[in-house]
Amino acid sequence: MRALMIIGSLAMIGSGIFCFANGSAAFISVAFVIGIVFVAMGAIEVFVGTRDDVDVFGNGVNLTTDGVITFFFGVVMLSGQIADDVTAQMMFALWILIEALIGAGGIHDFFDRDRVDDVSMVLGVAMFAIAMYTFFNTRLLNINAIILVGISVMLLGLRRFRLSFDIEYSKPGFLTSNEVKLNEAKNAEKMALAKAKEGIKEQKDAQRRIEKIKEEIAQERNVLTETTLRKQAQEEAKQLEEQQ
Repeated sequence: MRALMIIGSLAMIGSGIFCFANGSAAFISVAFVIGIVFVAMGAIEVFVGTRDDVDVFGNGVNLTTDGVITFFFGVVMLSGQIADDVTAQMMFALWILIEALIGAGGIHDFFDRDRVDDVSMVLGVAMFAIAMYTFFNTRLLNINAIILVGISVMLLGLRRFRLSFDIEYSKPGFLTSNEVKLNEAKNAEKMALAKAKEGIKEQKDAQRRIEKIKEEIAQERNVLTETTLRKQAQEEAKQLEEQQ
């Protein structure tokens, strides 16, 4: 599953590079390529998401939902519904802006984060910056729309590439043979430990019974000894009486 996500994300990055190579072209001329990649990426996300529940940004947006959105926009582009360059760049700007803002909410503690959070934060800042610039592109450097679309697609692909390393196969159908063996070994250990505890309990019960029996034997011996001594004393007293 992780390999599929990596392949799909690399395809998205490649389609972004393809946009750079055709920076002077109109969006309609590259829409088919981007649409094919997005449909494939969306299908992969839905396929993986239905088998491993992955929260994309830590805010309740799971991989299946994200895949449906990606697949939908891929179909829209393939059908030629987005033909205008300005519309295309604004759509991608809004898309990466939303992902950047939602992704930023997944990093709960700014001062307590790992390298994965750092990568996510860098990608989020880059996506936010590109999105904000795109909205004012015509008033600033007026970069070709297809180049901005390519940057947006690359950032979307990079985010999914990073996400692919968060996927864990939590369902039994995706456990490797070694993981199955590990689980079986752990279960065997638990059973052995339970048996050992039961054995220790039985041993302690037996030891208590042994101690109790020993005490009873000691008491019987004391009673027998006292009886013997009392009998001897009575016999000696009787012999003294006879001698007198």
